[in-house]
Amino acid sequence: MRVVVVGPSGVDTSEMGCVRGLRALGHTAEICDLRKHLGVPVPLQRYPLSFLVAEYLLRSTVREPFYLAQKALLAQARALRADLVLVVQLVWVLPATVTALRDSGVRCVGWFPDAFTSFGRGTFLLAPWDALFFQDRFIVDRLRETLGADNIHHLAQCCDPALHRPLPLSPEDERRYGADVATYGNYYPYRARLLEPLLDLAAPDRAAADGPALQLKLWGARPPRWLHHRVRDFWAGQEVSGDEKCRAMRACKIALNTNHYAGIGDVNKRTFELAGIGAFQLTDERAALADYLVPGQEVATFRGPADLRDKVAYYLARPDERRAIAERAHHRAHRDHTFERRLRTLLQTVGLPITG
Repeated sequence: MRVVVVGPSGVDTSEMGCVRGLRALGHTAEICDLRKHLGVPVPLQRYPLSFLVAEYLLRSTVREPFYLAQKALLAQARALRADLVLVVQLVWVLPATVTALRDSGVRCVGWFPDAFTSFGRGTFLLAPWDALFFQDRFIVDRLRETLGADNIHHLAQCCDPALHRPLPLSPEDERRYGADVATYGNYYPYRARLLEPLLDLAAPDRAAADGPALQLKLWGARPPRWLHHRVRDFWAGQEVSGDEKCRAMRACKIALNTNHYAGIGDVNKRTFELAGIGAFQLTDERAALADYLVPGQEVATFRGPADLRDKVAYYLARPDERRAIAERAHHRAHRDHTFERRLRTLLQTVGLPITG
């Protein structure tokens, strides 16, 4: 089967995970990064900021920035003679494009890997999809009930074993990435507040009588200027992805995972990435977590500020327990929670060939 996957082409994106997963199943798969068709000069396309600037400028003129890129998707699907277009970035593809693809005999499926707060205008709900998959059960239940739609399904996030795997650490890796607690992702107010108990422990002016300051590293894009919060002081200075993400999370003693407040009925991608990497993961409690990892055996959890402080202190003092939990999580993630496994479910649900 020939498949076009729509979304960013960065090595560590869900979209490229889908491409690799589909190829592992024997299908022909190509990425279609519509950002490259927004008028950004090719020499500037290696800078992610250029896409954000282009999208901002287009939003103020044509309102739907990706309107200009729809022909590129149709052309790529036609050139590949695609059987399926799998759209991960649902807000990039307009309903008329889905209609045109369906009219030409191409199956169209969406797999949205984010919270409902990223729906944008939600115009994708007007498109004639073969099926839509969401990683949050809350979204699935709400849309199925309110829209009376039976082609909306749940499909959890996952890891990519080609990227998210244990890597050996050199002394230089230990020096550069080593920390008591670390995490990666974007900065926003909810996460800043959630991290406050650790910011207190990591404060440089922490009283000597309270013991050494916690070594805390927060990897990710530069904190936005409007975020006036002391969490900015613990920015590690860069984003991490691919092998660098693996090394950063393996080198820290505790890899902290915080789910977004709008991720109501499931867990985030980081849950599976950290498990796949073989990092020791401490995450906020979620009812759905036990569906994927066994709390206390494959992942550690906390609930509230006091429990976060207590769990950090507890696990920092128990390296053997951390190591055993991380190893079990790695084996579980690579066995049960991969793109290949998720795509098998997706293709079977839609009635398409599972293997090429």
